[in-house]
Amino acid sequence: MFGRIFYYKIKELMRSYWLIGWNFLFPLVLATAFYLGFGRMMTDDPEFFHTIPVGYIVSEDVTEENAAFLDVLAELTKEREDDVAVLKTTEYDDREAAIAAMNANRISGIYIIGADIETIVAKNSISASTLNQIVRTYENHATTLINIAKDHPESLQKAMDLLSEENTYIKEHTFQRETSAYMQYFYALLAMTALFSSWISTVILEGICANKSESGKRFEVSGAGKLSSIGAGLLAGLLLQCLSNTVVICYIEYVLKLSFGMPIWCVMLVTTLGSGVGISVGCLMGSLIKNPALLVVVPLAFSMVCSFFSGLMWGNIKQILEYHCPIVNRINPAALVTDCLYIRSTYGATPMYYQNLVILAAITVGAMLLSSLILRRRNYVSL
Repeated sequence: MFGRIFYYKIKELMRSYWLIGWNFLFPLVLATAFYLGFGRMMTDDPEFFHTIPVGYIVSEDVTEENAAFLDVLAELTKEREDDVAVLKTTEYDDREAAIAAMNANRISGIYIIGADIETIVAKNSISASTLNQIVRTYENHATTLINIAKDHPESLQKAMDLLSEENTYIKEHTFQRETSAYMQYFYALLAMTALFSSWISTVILEGICANKSESGKRFEVSGAGKLSSIGAGLLAGLLLQCLSNTVVICYIEYVLKLSFGMPIWCVMLVTTLGSGVGISVGCLMGSLIKNPALLVVVPLAFSMVCSFFSGLMWGNIKQILEYHCPIVNRINPAALVTDCLYIRSTYGATPMYYQNLVILAAITVGAMLLSSLILRRRNYVSL
């Protein structure tokens, strides 16, 4: 009986035009609108790191110590793990040619390597700060090694190993920068899509409960078990909602070419938990609400209010709530879904990421338990 009800509920939901329109098409339209609005800012995000073109000149008075800086430049022109090199170098014969190239915006700065290493930049910028920092770091390391070689030559190898360790540590703990800050809106969009599943629950209960529809009366007098039938219906709704989530995720990742900054199965896991919250909360609403009109209004209000406070319409609202009333972000399922996606893409699988997943699971289980208690104890005077 469970499998039969599950099968027919899927057929019933797939024939619902509102489900196709709101749960499948509307998120795609909104994702396209976000892409058109933020597209250029996302593909040319100032927070992305771009390879810095730099020219260098080797003077005749270059010292042996500073000649080693050429090896540093060569190392920085190699691609890193993110397939982006730090520098793109070009050698010039004289200062005038290098300055002309910089004025023509072909390079961002110039290194003149001689008795000292001189850095010339056209203007203050992130690139200029990076070029200066490279020289400062090199000079600090070189000075440290020279002093150790003079005073404690036996510790020279240990010092070199420590410097290498420091560089490795920085590399391993660098945050992922391939994800644009504007992806926050797409994370909130996925949270809204997941919570749209609350509508599915109310529709399923409307066809099962005798106090909501004529078909519910016929179902109540049938031999089918109520809780197993509700479970089959909700599972069918969850399956369709997961399919909707997958369509939106693949559209953003493969059609719009916007990276989530994490394996796609992680995105599906988080949105599936969000859909579970939507299904369970919608079931709770359906068990409490008797007015048929409110069965549409309340789930819609629930989804949109939660989405608003997760940053879908106003990106800074979550930060404001975190400062003034952080408990809202801890119980808002849309904010939890958005946070999970943001944390996973930026910092990785941190304890906060797992904490949010546990809260989503707890909300799902709690809402389902309350719904089962309410529906199980419901009796009717007559049918």
